[in-house]
Amino acid sequence: MPTGNRTIALIDMNAFYASCHQAEDPSLRNQPVIVGGSPTNKYKGMVIAASYEAKNQGVYTTMSVYEALKKVPKAIVVPRNHPLYSSYSRKIMEFLRLIGPTEVASVDEAYIDLTDRVNKGTSPHTIAKYIQRTLWEKLHLGCSIGISDTKCSAKMAADVKKPFGYVHFERLQFCSYFHPQKLSKLHGCGKKTEEKLNKYGIYTIGDLAQTDPLQIKLILGLRGEILRNNALGIGSDVVDADREKGDKTIGKEKTFSQPTSDTDQLLGIARSMIELLCERLKEKQLRASTIAVVYKTERGGASHSKSLTLADSTSEPDQVYTIVEDLYDRHLVDIPLWLFGVRLSNFEDANYVQLKLF
Repeated sequence: MPTGNRTIALIDMNAFYASCHQAEDPSLRNQPVIVGGSPTNKYKGMVIAASYEAKNQGVYTTMSVYEALKKVPKAIVVPRNHPLYSSYSRKIMEFLRLIGPTEVASVDEAYIDLTDRVNKGTSPHTIAKYIQRTLWEKLHLGCSIGISDTKCSAKMAADVKKPFGYVHFERLQFCSYFHPQKLSKLHGCGKKTEEKLNKYGIYTIGDLAQTDPLQIKLILGLRGEILRNNALGIGSDVVDADREKGDKTIGKEKTFSQPTSDTDQLLGIARSMIELLCERLKEKQLRASTIAVVYKTERGGASHSKSLTLADSTSEPDQVYTIVEDLYDRHLVDIPLWLFGVRLSNFEDANYVQLKLF
């Protein structure tokens, strides 16, 4: 739980994949750029990223390249280049670590604990503008920055203003801004979760914040407690600087002979995997805090993941499945996958967890 006096920043790179291509090739700057296509024909296949110049004309991720080019005929289609993105990501993270303890959340996002610098007299605004200016001058990459006293609140603040945005919310400001908004704006709340809560008369983030904690736990279990805390602007403020160095993980993956987007099939596979993984956790007397779905959108391509870190670790299959289902619902619905899996990490000793509880 938060200590209430931390200053956490979330650095979110703007249109990262497309921006990397624009940074590498100056002729692409200020042009509508679409990243995607198939390996054999870049004008077929799916859009995996787009520059803001293309997004502003209606192009979005997962639409077909054919459809995107009908909207923006002058768009420039470039093939994906994961080594390029990884190279820029490493440079970004190396720079951010000079600012403060840094937790790498994904290839284009990181949390930084600014508390020490702020306590020594540097304002969060000054630090944020320095980060934005340096990344632009050195790498020609833009970012949006959200700052608050928890990681979730900082993440949501970063989404308020893009590109090149800076938003700093204290807890009361966070509540004032987000409580009137729909549940879909709450980090961690997917479409299915929103629909489930709507059935109980919970429509806005404020409604969720004011719901009896026992009721929300009965509706959604542990996940409901986490979401309600997020709605209240409270939650984890721990920036794990060792996260990228490789937490021990356990996981299972399945590769398909043909890509599939069959939700029932994929979630059925996930359910079986989770049962086995949780059994292994219990054998080792461990509980996992970080739950991730792993996937590939192209044969032989790089693996990607989407994850959620819980305030309280778990080894219960139903709790893990609820989170996996929501991660799938928020990020992967209708996307053909060549590989799909579940990964658990960030472990705690189950005996230690019991001591904390009792």
